[in-house]
Amino acid sequence: MSKNHPLVSVITPSFNQGVYIEQTIQSVLHQNYPRVEHIVVDGGSTDDTVDILKKYPHLIWISEKDRGQADALNKGLALSKGDIVGWINSDDYYRDNIFGAVVSYFDSADTRWVVGNLADVFDDGSELLFRRSPKITFDALVQGPDIVRQQATFFRRESLAAMGGWNPDHHMAMDYDLWIRLARVSLPTMVNEDWAFFRNHAAQKSGYGNILRQSAEITTILQREKVALRLIVSHRIKARWFWMKGLAKERLIDVGIIPQRYRLRPIRQKARQARSAESALRSSGNRDRQP
Repeated sequence: MSKNHPLVSVITPSFNQGVYIEQTIQSVLHQNYPRVEHIVVDGGSTDDTVDILKKYPHLIWISEKDRGQADALNKGLALSKGDIVGWINSDDYYRDNIFGAVVSYFDSADTRWVVGNLADVFDDGSELLFRRSPKITFDALVQGPDIVRQQATFFRRESLAAMGGWNPDHHMAMDYDLWIRLARVSLPTMVNEDWAFFRNHAAQKSGYGNILRQSAEITTILQREKVALRLIVSHRIKARWFWMKGLAKERLIDVGIIPQRYRLRPIRQKARQARSAESALRSSGNRDRQP
């Protein structure tokens, strides 16, 4: 596949993320690969998103009302022409010069999708170290829905088409739903390489305020897959617990007991950084990392 440089299509669903989307666009431009198309499907933003899109003539983009993120992704897939498809949201971004490596993993006809590593980024500019993505299997997804690393994942186009794309009935869990359906058919190639950044900010969908909505969608998916009731109950209990912890943290921040800097980050971030650093040293030794 690599000898012909297959086209890579990157789809970016967007809505009112003008403050971040330019970094997303730049991250797709800063790649070491000659054949990339970048498709932005905007949901009718009222900020400066469209003005930013107009600055980049290489983009394929539309701006119109849609049914949500999954609908935007399906529109993008219909517009795309690539053999390999990536999905990066308008507030996230790729690491520089990864597409050449991504494409090389699709040289094997058995590879249907690949999953790399992801790092959390916070609005104050600090970062957690990259974390190795957990091994993805159907059973692993059922037992731990939060192991999805969408930003660092790429798909063979025909596999997405065979799944019917993304389910527009899901507002929060369209990525999990897709992964569950894909894992029923084929397991991804797991790649221990650092590929993408997930941004944590106040306006993101994945904040604690949407935990219960996401949990309800995941429950529907698990019921469809006829998962054991004990696993569904366990998931609902964990989701409720995380929601309660998030609510308590917000209240403690509001009254000044917890510093404001922890509103968008784990309170035990330093401990997580230390554990991630130790794990990285064990798994990769002195492997050089791009700054």
